[in-house]
Amino acid sequence: MKKITNILFSMQIMGTLILLFAFSIGTATFIENDFGATAAKAIVYNATWFNILLLILTVNLIGRIIIGRMYRLKKLPIFIFHGAFIIIIAGSAITRFISYEGMMHIREGSISNTIMSDITYVDVDIVDGESFSKSSSKVFMSVLTPGAYGEKIKINNKAYYFKSVKYIPSDRKNNMMNAMVVEISKGDMVKKVVLSGGKGYTGKKNVFEFDGVNVSMTYGAKEIALPFSLKLLDFQLERYPGSNSPSSYASEVELIDSRKNLNRDYRIYMNNVLNYGGYRFFQSSYDSDEHGTILSVAHDYWGTLFTYLGYFFMTLGMLLSIFMPNTRFAFLGKMLKKASENGNTLKAVITIIVFSIAIGASAQNMHNTVSEIPEITKEQAEKFGQLVVQSHDGRLEPVNTLSGEILRKVARKSSLNGLNPDQVFLGMMTNPLNWQLVKMIKVSHPELKKIIGIDGKHASYLDFINLSNGKYKLSKYVSEAYEKKPAMRNKFDSDVLKVDERLNICYMVYEGDMLRILPDPFNSHKPWYSPESNIGNMPQEDSAFLKTILPAYFSALSKGNNSKADALLAGIADYQKRYGASILPSENKIKFEILYNKMLIFDNLSKIYGILGLFMIILLFIEMFKPSKWIKYVVNFFIVLVVIGFIVQTFGLVMRWYISGHAPWSNGYESMIYIGWVTLLAGLLFAHGSKMTIAATTILSSIILMVAHLSWMDPEVTNLVPVLKSYWLTIHVSVITASYGFFALSALLGLLNLILMILKSGKNVSKMDLKINELTAINERSIIIGLYLLTIGTFLGGVWANESWGRYWGWDPKETWALVSILVYAFIAHMRYLTGLKSKFTYNFATLISLGVILMTYFGVNYYLSGLHSYATGDPVPVPNFVYYSIATIIVVAVWAYYKDVKIKVRS
Repeated sequence: MKKITNILFSMQIMGTLILLFAFSIGTATFIENDFGATAAKAIVYNATWFNILLLILTVNLIGRIIIGRMYRLKKLPIFIFHGAFIIIIAGSAITRFISYEGMMHIREGSISNTIMSDITYVDVDIVDGESFSKSSSKVFMSVLTPGAYGEKIKINNKAYYFKSVKYIPSDRKNNMMNAMVVEISKGDMVKKVVLSGGKGYTGKKNVFEFDGVNVSMTYGAKEIALPFSLKLLDFQLERYPGSNSPSSYASEVELIDSRKNLNRDYRIYMNNVLNYGGYRFFQSSYDSDEHGTILSVAHDYWGTLFTYLGYFFMTLGMLLSIFMPNTRFAFLGKMLKKASENGNTLKAVITIIVFSIAIGASAQNMHNTVSEIPEITKEQAEKFGQLVVQSHDGRLEPVNTLSGEILRKVARKSSLNGLNPDQVFLGMMTNPLNWQLVKMIKVSHPELKKIIGIDGKHASYLDFINLSNGKYKLSKYVSEAYEKKPAMRNKFDSDVLKVDERLNICYMVYEGDMLRILPDPFNSHKPWYSPESNIGNMPQEDSAFLKTILPAYFSALSKGNNSKADALLAGIADYQKRYGASILPSENKIKFEILYNKMLIFDNLSKIYGILGLFMIILLFIEMFKPSKWIKYVVNFFIVLVVIGFIVQTFGLVMRWYISGHAPWSNGYESMIYIGWVTLLAGLLFAHGSKMTIAATTILSSIILMVAHLSWMDPEVTNLVPVLKSYWLTIHVSVITASYGFFALSALLGLLNLILMILKSGKNVSKMDLKINELTAINERSIIIGLYLLTIGTFLGGVWANESWGRYWGWDPKETWALVSILVYAFIAHMRYLTGLKSKFTYNFATLISLGVILMTYFGVNYYLSGLHSYATGDPVPVPNFVYYSIATIIVVAVWAYYKDVKIKVRS
């Protein structure tokens, strides 16, 4: 018994199970890509063998906790986050076997107390005289599992066997049902029947007689009754002005619970969930006539509770394992402190190489050819930018802020063809026809580019219009995307909605609708007016001023009459001060905000820190082999520049605090710039004279500010409330992206160690082994941090998904490959316990090749697999040639390093 226990709970079994788990779910994503999500669930995710695999893995984990006595106080962090995974698995088991999901469809004025199940069933009713037998079985039918259904039903001592023998998938374009052929048998008697239905359909009842009994069968979703009802009072869909594209939609419902004599009104819209009686209702989609709503419903209170509890303890344990003294991470840190500075220098060198490559790869250089557009002078644009405008969320800000947000949102640039945001914004309103020809609307998806008919990264407004019939080229795709529930939208759908939003923002700018610049003369707290606003009941003089002042200003500018334009602009400024004085920001605050906008403090510092860190590390690397006083002086000078940059960074945070009126950590962008500031502060305070520490934290601060820049480049400038506008999503993406940097660092450290093994000789073996040991320790620390960040980031994505559409895990290819990455790196982190895998060569080789799963998660899923995050719409993109060359190079280096490493060990 003890021998069996030792085997079952061994680290070798654990490692095997982890890799088998990773391989299984990775394979499932390819099955889904070729045969559909149902096939992947039938063969892997919902298969009995897969549940058994997870059970054995859980038992092994519990056994490892007991055998390793992780419950001791000195191992508390390890115990907490290993135990957290047991809680997460328990929560997922509750979700898998007890909880359920469905869809509720309600028409305006109607009441519903039933949902359509997300899972399909085969229901059988048999009547034999006065006897009755009933059966209901879950089934996952697919082209790969035509025999997924089978059962035996007894009635009056007679046994009838039912089994599926064929599956016929539907053609979704014709809105047809799926079909399955079922064979019924009793002894020598056999009958085949066809059942139509499938996911999303209640199924068509098939009634027939067999062997003297009456049989009724259906295949499809099941209606599930709720203990209360919802009445749809009104479905509201808002569209962009002058456009057919939805900007947001919501359901006004009345909750009716006769058990409690309760009648209460609620409003359901994206990221605003109705939570009642253990059920959560999410706005999913709507009827094409806009008089009906489709709500996604989840009943998973306990599964979610356990899973979230597991997420909390997992994060707590990981954080404690970094800061407490008796952990592996702390041990590696102590070992590195005893080593020479060479290892730290190499660490910093490789870190900057990784991220300088990333910066170079992501840098964009857009030079659109624009001719014959009357240019707004910087002087005129600057004066215009000082006016106050009311943003979509009611904030009063300088026009300069709004123009910057619009340009970043539409073009993903902070300037365009040498023009600043104020010039672009004012030019679009002054000369809309000319600006509609400018290629300034960012388009990323390759399929979208084909549809629009462009080659570059940007399209003009008119590129989206079919000039032969005047129709919007994306109209069909936008409608299709909005008709899908958010959980079912793929990358193409998401990109269509993003581009559609950019296009509609441009339309609103051309029409002047974004420029809510004139306060109500009788109540400044009311929404301010734009040239396109409905003025309503107002004295003729005021109404005429509001309607004509801005068009007159734009006309004067377009005709080059600058003196008249200046006079009209002064009139607008006076009007704002006269009727909006009680709520206008102070002139100092306006000036500070414009100065803040122009300085681009955090964006510029991210680049400056990167450059300073690069030069510092290169010089320190040179000094390692050839000491020089002038290098020390230059490095000290760079450190002074870093300190000056930190002071400027602090000033930027203070400015943002003053401008916004709140502490600068209220959203994803502010949180990241604040973390970047704290990171550099920690480096400067705790460096204790270590220049490498300052260099490393300078680089890290640069990386953090660059991640923040991604959020800053995609501001929310309309009242659109899509699923992707979520704080959880921002943090999820930021944390996962940061983990990729650590894994890239580990891969390069692994490669460098293999090269050092190749360079080994009898004379330098001791020196090389010392360097390899140091770099391997750094590598292991990097793997630990990367694994923690990836794990936390992945589960934060689950929180976002659950808060957005009620499902914290859906086996989408992107999240599945994120889990594959976690499992692979978890295996690497435990390799030192596995016999035969403890060598430095094996560890470093594993960290090098494991970057492949990260590349698959980041790039491969987008281009080679279908799913919510995918770019794939047809045949996959060919694998670039450099991938094959890279693999060949890695194989050569690895074989050579292994040969030299073994050869040196034999000699010694």
